Amino acid sequence: MGYSLEQNTFIVMSYYRNGVLNEYGDWVYSVDACKDEYLVKYPVVIEEESLKTHIRRIVARFNDTGSVCKGKPTGRPEVSEDVVDDLRTRMEQSPKKSLSKLSLQSGVPYSTCQKVVKKKLHMHPYKISLVQELQPADFPRRVQYCHWFQANLDDNRILDLSFFSDEAWFHLSGYVNSQNFRIWSTENPHAFEETPLHAMKVGVWLAVSRRRFIGPIFFQDTINAARYREQILDVFVNQLLPEELESGYFQQDGATAHTTRENLRYLEEFYDDRIISLRANPEWPPRSPDLTPLDFSVFGWMKDSIYKNRIHTLEELMDKITRFCNENLNEEVLQDIFENKKRRVALCLRENGQHFQHLL
Repeated sequence: MGYSLEQNTFIVMSYYRNGVLNEYGDWVYSVDACKDEYLVKYPVVIEEESLKTHIRRIVARFNDTGSVCKGKPTGRPEVSEDVVDDLRTRMEQSPKKSLSKLSLQSGVPYSTCQKVVKKKLHMHPYKISLVQELQPADFPRRVQYCHWFQANLDDNRILDLSFFSDEAWFHLSGYVNSQNFRIWSTENPHAFEETPLHAMKVGVWLAVSRRRFIGPIFFQDTINAARYREQILDVFVNQLLPEELESGYFQQDGATAHTTRENLRYLEEFYDDRIISLRANPEWPPRSPDLTPLDFSVFGWMKDSIYKNRIHTLEELMDKITRFCNENLNEEVLQDIFENKKRRVALCLRENGQHFQHLL
């Protein structure tokens, strides 16, 4: 039978209450006296020997722990320090190693590896960030640009008038991974997903300053020099304000269509020497999306937002992009983006033109 906490407490109290002092001055306790008192208090049918065994067990537990309650189970034995040191060495030598592989190589159970790595070595899994590859020759060009930016554009009044531009492709349909996509059914439904031979997509060009944006300008054909000038730059410059044309700068990346002599001369008609571009002075450093406001902020945010729900037509896609810009790219947000830009320039200088995203 089971004994309640009240009954076990009574047993201990009765056992010591019925103790007597013998002729040698020692206390003598009687299991029989405790048993008899228990049966008076709790008159239940019970085998006396079983009760006496329980009395001895509870008294021994009380003497060992000071409690009549069961202690916590001891569980598995502690992992030895040799095992911990071995796992530490393996993880330090190969920090990308999975716990499954660690278990296989060390011969230590997976659950033990997990416990040691997290609780004893205090290691945690961190995602790897994908960044633009940089060449050694890029470092001084990035440093030169950042010094120029701090000397000429680290001024909110100038940034209010200057535009940073870029373009990105937005695809209509998502990618279906047949290895990971599953349909649970009692029978094979022979399901398939239709995909077009050429993915439907739309290009988006956008320019942002610290106080407003121009665009989005959409295109579906590959941009060459003539299309860039006629379909994008013409539309852009026609929306500029007099003060922006007089004092602002214009930035573009180093795409071939952007940097032809014809297009640079076209931009010089409006901006004179205030063009930030490859083949211009100041030069825009190649492979530097981490310094471009549209790349490090707007386009990623835009895609996360518009692809939350499935989009069925290119018209719907373009409408969502336009509404995103109108609803989100207000002056306060743009000011925050350019404060981020300033911080990135400072960190790029601190790292001598190398990657700095881990410091953000």
